[in-house]
Amino acid sequence: MNIQPPTLFSRARRGILMGATVAAALLGGCKRHAEATGATAPLTQRGYLWQREWNPQVLDGAREADRQLDGVVLLGGEMVWDGGKPSLIRASIPWESLASLQHAPAIALRIAPFPGPFVRDDAAARLIVATAKSLLDEARQHGVEPSEFQLDFDCAQKKLAGYGIWLRELRAAIQPMRFVITTLPVWLGEPEFPVLLREVDGYVLQVHSVATSGAGRDNRLCDPVLARRWVQTAAKLGRPFSIALPTYRCVAAFDPAGKLVGIAMDAGQPSWPAETRMLEFGADADEIADLVKEWREKRPAGLQELLWYRVPVSTDSRNWRWPTLAAVIQGRRPVQRFEVHLDAGNPVDLALVNTGESDEPLDHAVRVTWSGPAPVASDALAGWTIGMEPGFLTFTPQQGARLRLVPGARRGIGWLRFPQPTGLHCSIIEPGEVSP
Repeated sequence: MNIQPPTLFSRARRGILMGATVAAALLGGCKRHAEATGATAPLTQRGYLWQREWNPQVLDGAREADRQLDGVVLLGGEMVWDGGKPSLIRASIPWESLASLQHAPAIALRIAPFPGPFVRDDAAARLIVATAKSLLDEARQHGVEPSEFQLDFDCAQKKLAGYGIWLRELRAAIQPMRFVITTLPVWLGEPEFPVLLREVDGYVLQVHSVATSGAGRDNRLCDPVLARRWVQTAAKLGRPFSIALPTYRCVAAFDPAGKLVGIAMDAGQPSWPAETRMLEFGADADEIADLVKEWREKRPAGLQELLWYRVPVSTDSRNWRWPTLAAVIQGRRPVQRFEVHLDAGNPVDLALVNTGESDEPLDHAVRVTWSGPAPVASDALAGWTIGMEPGFLTFTPQQGARLRLVPGARRGIGWLRFPQPTGLHCSIIEPGEVSP
């Protein structure tokens, strides 16, 4: 899955709603309908499960995606290069546990960056063909008939003609299986692109990326203005296509010259040199929900489905949770709500709870006032500071703490001890808000 190029812009801050405590509920499957624009079929939505090592949490993610979406695309493996020679890292998919899925899963093969040359029936082409056939055979041996095969390769835009050699070899080997490729926006204007599409049954247009230069300040993975422009261009080609949209965050590392040197996608953090500058890129749920709403209501010609990269897995710390994705697939901005919870007793423990649908950074302060005597002791928990003023005190996130709270999660922020029982009032202060 591509996490490279385009230019990006800045992300606007979104307000936080505050209200009464509610029970967090996971939104059910989204019932989609045919758009009133002449489309003959519903705009389907699937998700990518991009995991090499499967565990119970990954399997749960696959099953939930099967319930919430119209299917899932599984990473079957990744072909990498060692001294110019191809080798395969295979995903440990437990096919026997997937036979009961309601929607037949698709299989994707990722190919790491390769400069060429592209040669018919060479070692690379033979490994691609053999891997594709092996992945399909393995699924079938366990009672799973894949819905399609996807090839995910970020080919250099001037080498699409060579890439076509691989596609012809692969298509001949897996027919009549539906064959789809992932594509980059920079391919759209290449004269070889329409020729390339003759070799496949459809393509996935990826409208998310990480900037290759750290010079700009925009940290969005998907710029909606560019996404609309690319989709309009794709619609004019007259071929069916899908759109891949992001659900993740990542940390990108840039050297002193501003060149991208690496990306951390999940909880792990690579060991980069001391002079490395790190920037976090993320998917803006509100902006992407607006795109989904627009495309559902007025379908671009040829657009068949939306594909989400990636479906939520509970162990992934840099990805949306299901409440966020469930809202966005409906074309609805996720509800954003924090609440302060007080535990009875003396001292009084304070916690911040995300009762909304959106994964939020904890950059809001909490102000506490009281009706009786002032507290005789107080302290902030890790990641927070406390400031005392006449009549109130404020818990504030420590600068650089980078705290986040996923939907339904709770985080303690501090405690107060009073000389006698007293009434408390808590309010959430948005970043930059002036003290009373």
